[in-house]
Amino acid sequence: MNALLNVFARLCVFRRGPEDMPYAPPLVGMLLALWMVIQLLSAALQDGLTVAQMVGVQLLAMGLLLGSSALVLAFKNLLGRWTQTAIALIGVDIGLSLLALPMLLIGHAAGGTPSILEGVYLLLVSWQLAVQAFIFHRAFAIGPLLGLAMAFGLLILTFMLVGALMPEVLQAGQAA
Repeated sequence: MNALLNVFARLCVFRRGPEDMPYAPPLVGMLLALWMVIQLLSAALQDGLTVAQMVGVQLLAMGLLLGSSALVLAFKNLLGRWTQTAIALIGVDIGLSLLALPMLLIGHAAGGTPSILEGVYLLLVSWQLAVQAFIFHRAFAIGPLLGLAMAFGLLILTFMLVGALMPEVLQAGQAA
């Protein structure tokens, strides 16, 4: 377990790639279960939306991320890389979500998130996009800028789908 955490940490600082993840299909399920627990905890600590709405948005985002990865890998005839790519994407999301939990706890205890923590949270989201771009670059055998374009494109597509399927989530975000 310690070795896996080390690989995730090194992936987050661009010292390892998705190809360094173990090929272990059951690990995808275990990581998704852990990811769901963290998302439920995070959703419970946020104000303005229900837990179901928050988890729905996260499930949509993760489903889009993993599904589009499978589609791109299948298109490039590299579908054998999907398990390791999924482990890398889920692991990075878990790690950065755990880093965000203290900020959510402070915001929940204070009755609102201080501006400085919102800035730190924005940095975490930006870092996650950069790491996702790096994972795409390595897994899909594409250039780093195309990986970044894919990461941003998926983020925009996620917002578009949330707006279409759950407009109340975006409306609550605008009211905050």
